[in-house]
Amino acid sequence: MTKRFSSFEELVSDFLSRDGTAIRWGDMDGVTGEVSYKEFAEMITSEVFHVKAECSSVEVVRYEQNVTSLVDIFAHVIAGCDVIIADPRVPEGFNEMAAEAAEAAKEAREQQRDKYGRIPGRQGEGELLFFTSGTTSSSKIVRLTSRSLCASAWSGQCMLSCGKGDVILSNLSLSHAYGFVCSMLWGLAYGATVALGRDVHRFTGDALFFKPTILPGVPSQIDDMLNKDALNPELRVVLIGGAPCSNRLVDRLKEKGIEVYVGYGLTETSSGIAISQDPDEPDAMYPCPGADIRIEEDGEISVATPCMMQGYLGREPMFENGRFYTGDLGWFDEKGRLHLKGRKKDVLLMDDGAKIFCPEYEEDLMERTGLPDIGVTMKDGHAVLVAGSLTNDPAIAEDLRGKVLKTIGKFNSGLPDSQQIHDVIIRKDALPRTATGKLKRYELQEQIS
Repeated sequence: MTKRFSSFEELVSDFLSRDGTAIRWGDMDGVTGEVSYKEFAEMITSEVFHVKAECSSVEVVRYEQNVTSLVDIFAHVIAGCDVIIADPRVPEGFNEMAAEAAEAAKEAREQQRDKYGRIPGRQGEGELLFFTSGTTSSSKIVRLTSRSLCASAWSGQCMLSCGKGDVILSNLSLSHAYGFVCSMLWGLAYGATVALGRDVHRFTGDALFFKPTILPGVPSQIDDMLNKDALNPELRVVLIGGAPCSNRLVDRLKEKGIEVYVGYGLTETSSGIAISQDPDEPDAMYPCPGADIRIEEDGEISVATPCMMQGYLGREPMFENGRFYTGDLGWFDEKGRLHLKGRKKDVLLMDDGAKIFCPEYEEDLMERTGLPDIGVTMKDGHAVLVAGSLTNDPAIAEDLRGKVLKTIGKFNSGLPDSQQIHDVIIRKDALPRTATGKLKRYELQEQIS
């Protein structure tokens, strides 16, 4: 039976009884190194004593894609410190946000102290504080525990197993819950070797360098690796999450004989709550063990899960009868498999009550126009298409706009007026997106308005 760990301390204690390699790394000159599970546990245990003597209530740990960074993360949490992971690979400004969040977290913790200097309910291990992606509203800080993160790794293992002999390439940012669980914690919890990516500029070459058997990634990353023929022959499984995955990408991977799994989850649920199991239907996902997923009357997905967050930093837990309302739309098929339909805030509500599901429009229009960076939003009461990453030459922009408008005319054919695309906006700059490639729709709307 797959063991479910209740804390990082319990997990690290288990490392001591294992053989095999826990972490493998390499540098830009091709030199590699590794540590065993026992060595890794001893490093963490030793560091816990130093951390208990020196750390404050909240620490920002800078992840440098090395063993020392991982030791720091585990040791600080076990020592009772809340941890925010700062990653030099994430967009500019994130690490400044992390520092500000740490100060806010410290202040929030201090305000909770009673007259004896104690924080009520505060005992044992610290929490990990992750930022939401901020695709539809300002980014919030999510409080996750080692228990919920270990529960997420366990539920993933029940759906897609890894173990001794597997090498998982860790090239996702650990400052995001998906990267933390699926590219690091899952592998360590169940005996795989975690290979730490070398550098953001070399991520497309890391599969050929480390020869992983399992590769968690986001669609844009996997697509780039395919385009550069950078997937190694030993690779047997690709796990895709973090953003919608196209059928074209899945087909390209399957042509190479690679099994494709697509996962769905949120930062608030410590990553995954559903994962595909049927190779020919990667967009049909089965709920993970313990995940009680329900479709509400308006089509919104709600969930109750042992992987749930403690709440948002500085806010009361946002639950209704123990359930978290995800803001995502979905439906169940006759086999009980979950299908996603987009975000509630990805839906444009028109004056006549008609609805436009923006991701569906964008996928269709991307294929029709051949433009990779597009978004559908509202302007002056009508739906418009915005195309980014193009040109700052007005003449070329107007020519492109004319060509896209012709394509839009065919797309609009047969649609009611309220559901048609009424204009095309050409921009020289890229559309605003998160680190995982999701369109920041609220920010695009603000820019257009």
